[in-house]
Amino acid sequence: MRHLKLHAIAAALAAFLLAAPAAAAIVDCAPPAGGQFTVFLSEPGPGPALVERAQVRRFLERLQFELDQNRDGRWINAPASQVRFVACFNRAPALDGQDFNATLVEGLHTQRVLLEVWGALANDGGALTAQMNYLLVPIRFAADQREAMPAPLQRLRYPEAGAAAVSDPVQLIARPLDIDAFVAAALGFKLLREKSLEPAHANLCRAHELLEAIARRPLTGRTKTDVAALDGFVLQSAGEAIRAAVTDPRYPAAGVLRLHDAVKPCGED
Repeated sequence: MRHLKLHAIAAALAAFLLAAPAAAAIVDCAPPAGGQFTVFLSEPGPGPALVERAQVRRFLERLQFELDQNRDGRWINAPASQVRFVACFNRAPALDGQDFNATLVEGLHTQRVLLEVWGALANDGGALTAQMNYLLVPIRFAADQREAMPAPLQRLRYPEAGAAAVSDPVQLIARPLDIDAFVAAALGFKLLREKSLEPAHANLCRAHELLEAIARRPLTGRTKTDVAALDGFVLQSAGEAIRAAVTDPRYPAAGVLRLHDAVKPCGED
């Protein structure tokens, strides 16, 4: 009996080690060629929801396909530059985000990575739960330059209170489309810094719309505060895009941003 117990413990430990990535969790992940904007989808932390390495890989492949190929993202693509999703195998950041030092963030920013997504999955009697992290790279890069920014690392839990249980981890994470809100916010801010003002404004206002939808859910604590702060920031940034346009002598006299009010940049009531 004791031998059987030891065998079971060893098998469980082996399964855990198979699920865990190598010690150097932040391995390189290459964005697609061509200078496109990119979202990195990194591995979830080890846990009972995905036990074997093959399951982790399959999860990331399905998530990448769902987000990149199987639906239309609700953001405004910049001219000649799409947003692509990349599955980053063997890349598993710490859940608290401590791996993202200034050097790593600068490298991501230079590569035009907008967002890195990772988290933790758990299985509660067949019903999956998740804590997902969304690092908005352009905002974190600006914060590292000592600029006043909202929290660049946003955290959400799934399913939301009162929602039906979900057994498919891809549907649990992709279904809420919260990724779209954070992509639009990061892309809008990045384009604002690149002086691409019209698509910046369009994305920032789209982010505002989606973040408002998130804020209407039963959020609590720091999550609620961080989402509200990010929403206020994207509105402020949308106003900056309008002011930058109307004060720029090179901006066309018939430019669409001249029709907007910087005080109510997204047409708020």
